[in-house]
Amino acid sequence: MQTLTNRLRYLRSREALAAVALPAVIVWKWWGEGGEIAWGMRAAALSLLVYILVQGTLYWHLKLRSITGQAALPAYFSQVFRSFKWSNLMLAGGLLVLLFLPEWPPLSDTDLRWTVGLLLGALLEQINYYHYQLMYDTRAAFDHLRRHGRLRKAALGIDMARARLTRIADGCER
Repeated sequence: MQTLTNRLRYLRSREALAAVALPAVIVWKWWGEGGEIAWGMRAAALSLLVYILVQGTLYWHLKLRSITGQAALPAYFSQVFRSFKWSNLMLAGGLLVLLFLPEWPPLSDTDLRWTVGLLLGALLEQINYYHYQLMYDTRAAFDHLRRHGRLRKAALGIDMARARLTRIADGCER
């Protein structure tokens, strides 16, 4: 149990650190580039990535509390994360539409690369949290991947499905 709680603390802390440090480092890098920068598009894509990282931080915090017995996953858990999941997709879709609008001022190659790269990062985080685990950083994770020959379902996605089934069984949802 101690190994699991340490792992959850590690995941929560690293997601929170990434949500703060990543934008700080990226914006610092942008300021050093000089010249015209499409701050709006870059910042929107970066904000989406950070928004998803914060969702991960919240999930690992709630999961840690439920594992240590401090509190069960809250009743609102499934609905909030389902809203997060869809808002992520809507925001990413909106940014993609803006990228390809003919009326939109054209982006430099550098602005386009940054925006698309950050959107890809957000997409990978979306998959990692809500669909399939993409981070394999422990021997047990690699062993699971080798043994089963496929990606593991994401912990958040599994917990959302469990919470939804519980709500359906309780008659709270159709």
